[in-house]
Amino acid sequence: MRKLVVLVVVALVNFSAFANNARPAEVIKSELRSEIIKLLGKANFELAEKESTVVEFTVNQKGEIIVLTVNSNNSLVDTFVKNKLNYKVITNNNVAKGKTFKMPLTLIAE
Repeated sequence: MRKLVVLVVVALVNFSAFANNARPAEVIKSELRSEIIKLLGKANFELAEKESTVVEFTVNQKGEIIVLTVNSNNSLVDTFVKNKLNYKVITNNNVAKGKTFKMPLTLIAE
């Protein structure tokens, strides 16, 4: 009987170790995107037309965004994105550190 109880306890401990309540990756990416949009804010320059680009970045161990590339022909857009995002700390602690992310970004002319 004692062996049965020990076996049940071990099985329950193992089962609870594999049952995780982690949030799905899509939710984390959506939260990260929202935070980046908030960090970017409003552009301090005029655009002639809508500008679409892809921003490639990573998050370091300190939780800072490191912009790797901004896929834009417009140097103003490139400089704006890098100045607004580089080394800004994000509040989302669930983001995988060291992973490279690609985020499409559209700046709209007003």
